[in-house]
Amino acid sequence: MKIISILNHKGGVGKTTFTGSIAQALALTGRRVLAIDNDSQHNLSSLLNVGSVQPNILDVYRAPKESAPKRLLSAVVKTGLPNLHIITSCGDLVDGCVGDAYHLKNAIDECSLERFYDFVLIDNAPGLDQLQASAVNACHEIFVPTELCQFAVDGLVEMERTLAARCPLGGRVSKIIPNFYRNVRRHNTFLAALNTMFPERVTSTSILVDSVFDEVVTEGKILFLHRLYSKGAACYIRLVHELFMLDEEEVWDAVLGKRGEHMREEARERYYKMKEGSVGDD
Repeated sequence: MKIISILNHKGGVGKTTFTGSIAQALALTGRRVLAIDNDSQHNLSSLLNVGSVQPNILDVYRAPKESAPKRLLSAVVKTGLPNLHIITSCGDLVDGCVGDAYHLKNAIDECSLERFYDFVLIDNAPGLDQLQASAVNACHEIFVPTELCQFAVDGLVEMERTLAARCPLGGRVSKIIPNFYRNVRRHNTFLAALNTMFPERVTSTSILVDSVFDEVVTEGKILFLHRLYSKGAACYIRLVHELFMLDEEEVWDAVLGKRGEHMREEARERYYKMKEGSVGDD
């Protein structure tokens, strides 16, 4: 089992959309995935159409050390996708809820999540405080979605320095994912700078600007089932191949097969609703 924190001390870089999309793509390929919403805005919980439920990650942090593993397992809920579960968050989650920055790590270790999952993805709020430290200490590696601008590039250097000082035993940044990419000179300049500063850690796939991400969130739909032929979905299929060393054709075939099943199920539901409606009319 691999535990990955999605982190950037800067806000508005697309962490939650990235986490949710990667989680869904992995689940559609048959991998068992647990997403953990470690952000008081609980946007990941909403994106995966679960919302904030109890128990949640706050209850895990509040639980005594000896009962935290049991509370963590009880906080796991299913999403609408097979193979994808989530521990939700809530608006009361604040930095002061974490008394021990190793509490989450210890809970995960003690409940042997590797029996149930291939990947654990932890979505984090902006910042580098106790909540983020808890996720970093619990993970094996860190994925960093980033904008392509001067502040973002400079911030990554500072973030790595802070992580090394505050979480010396935690995960390290293994991949940097350029987000909101446009094929313009300014973005290509910052992309080149990232590759120079972080050799072999910047993904060759950049996530293109695409309104489809807002559409699926607004409509409560799943990118790969409802907008598979969009630019955004194509980016994420390539990213899953690149980040997790999965065969790109295998990923595409698996997602395409699940999309077909989903469309047939939706067609059946529409048929029976129409049939019930016509019986009612009679």
